[in-house]
Amino acid sequence: MPVTLEKTAYLPPLLPFYQEKLNWLQQELRPYRQALMQHPLYESIYDLADLRVFMENHIFAVWDFMSLLKSLQRHLTCVDVPWTPHGNPANRRLINEIVLEEETDVDPAGQPISHFELYIRAMEECGADTRLIHELMVGVQQGKEVLSEMEALPVLANTKSFVSHTFKTIQAGQAHRIAAAFTFGREDVIPDMFRALIGDMNRRYPGTLDTFQYYMDRHIQLDDAVHSPLAMRMVAELCGQDEHKWEECLTEAITCQKLRLHLWDGILANLRRY
Repeated sequence: MPVTLEKTAYLPPLLPFYQEKLNWLQQELRPYRQALMQHPLYESIYDLADLRVFMENHIFAVWDFMSLLKSLQRHLTCVDVPWTPHGNPANRRLINEIVLEEETDVDPAGQPISHFELYIRAMEECGADTRLIHELMVGVQQGKEVLSEMEALPVLANTKSFVSHTFKTIQAGQAHRIAAAFTFGREDVIPDMFRALIGDMNRRYPGTLDTFQYYMDRHIQLDDAVHSPLAMRMVAELCGQDEHKWEECLTEAITCQKLRLHLWDGILANLRRY
């Protein structure tokens, strides 16, 4: 399914103040983003066994990203019955457009699927262990508390820290901070070299990584073309002229980037044990 920017044509240009603040945020985050792009984890994944370790931990970041997304939808739209108009209509459309493609994108056959479910399928295709993430999903569906369920799983401590911070941010209930975590802790920190590695491994292990390669290409395509600009605008709309909120967004974004580095460090250390 091709992605175009036509659906965002309704959006007026950002006010100069908002653009300046977004540029400032990105400038402040540059060292952390650079560290993520150059992390030694990517070049340490040599074969399917290494990739499975990566996926078995990264899936938790894919899942909590979806939880950030739905939290924002609850803050910015009405999800109650009876329905009433809630919040800024532009923000409603921004988040609903992102939800549409994250929660109900299409698989290679053109069938609706969430990016989380697509990632699970990719794990199963390459032989990665999905038992722990499924165990967490069962607990959540039974109404159990996320952080206690996560803590009980035999998952890397770095992975637990990443998810724990996400849900503490969600529970704090500040929409601008949630938007910052969503916008600046995204999967677009995965560099081109990693995607090239997946393509090479798919050629070495034919048919094993078709779904994962599709996931990577699709996710990055949507982020670059549509979701990132929408999410940036959402941060600007939620912060407005409030300097304190902009500072809180920076703090949240830096924390998320550091925790992503910590997550990568944990996976890398686990690879080196084998």
